Amino acid sequence: MKTTQKLFYIFLAGGLGGFTNSLVVWSLAKLGITPALGFTMIPGGGPEWWMRRIAASALWGIIFLIPICQKKPVTKGAILSVLPWLSSVLFVFPVQMKMGFFGMGFGVATPLWTLFFAMVWGVTGTLFLAKWYPGNSNLKSTPQRLI
Repeated sequence: MKTTQKLFYIFLAGGLGGFTNSLVVWSLAKLGITPALGFTMIPGGGPEWWMRRIAASALWGIIFLIPICQKKPVTKGAILSVLPWLSSVLFVFPVQMKMGFFGMGFGVATPLWTLFFAMVWGVTGTLFLAKWYPGNSNLKSTPQRLI
């Protein structure tokens, strides 16, 4: 398979994970669930908010190339999601958004909620790749264990 085709699927998986992640973040905030449970960040929800998150997530998709837990996409997605989560809680929240270490300015449950949201991203992306990534021969010949 061509490198450009591989990268297309990797970035698509990251973007799809970003879309799913954003949908969950936005929905739980709109329903009042995250604010009630210690995470007060209210997402914008406009087109710019969505596009910025999906584009950044697509770029993060490159980490799906890390060869761990190849036959367990849920486990792989959960493990790899720690990297963008660390980026958020150690750089984005404290440095760019001025919300403190681990984003504690958004509430005491911020680290847990954001880890959950990151895992939504990672698992969505790796499940997509497990199902649709061309040339994934071990997926076509034998049933996969998800976890």
